[in-house]
Amino acid sequence: MSQSLSYGGFGAAATPDRTRTLFGQTMGYVAVTADLFALGAYLGRNLSHGVAIVSFIAAFAGLFIMRFTVRRAESVAVALLCGVGVLLGLAMAPTLVYYASTNPQVL
Repeated sequence: MSQSLSYGGFGAAATPDRTRTLFGQTMGYVAVTADLFALGAYLGRNLSHGVAIVSFIAAFAGLFIMRFTVRRAESVAVALLCGVGVLLGLAMAPTLVYYASTNPQVL
């Protein structure tokens, strides 16, 4: 088994410091997106199911757009990631409210 876990796509091996930095940035983005998901779920607690479906569609559209913008403008991709987090929270809000009203122990 090889001791190197680096991606050799560009011909350069990743150093341990660079790997830790990338992991830290990724976990930061995950934490911010999870927070925005929770905010969206809180804000959308009184939304209808139709708005939730539209929010799901908009979130997936944001993911597709993010795929094409990530190499050109990182700040736009981060803004889209934040928007996707909020939209997914809005989309899940009616379901979470239903579970909270029928069986709160599930949550």
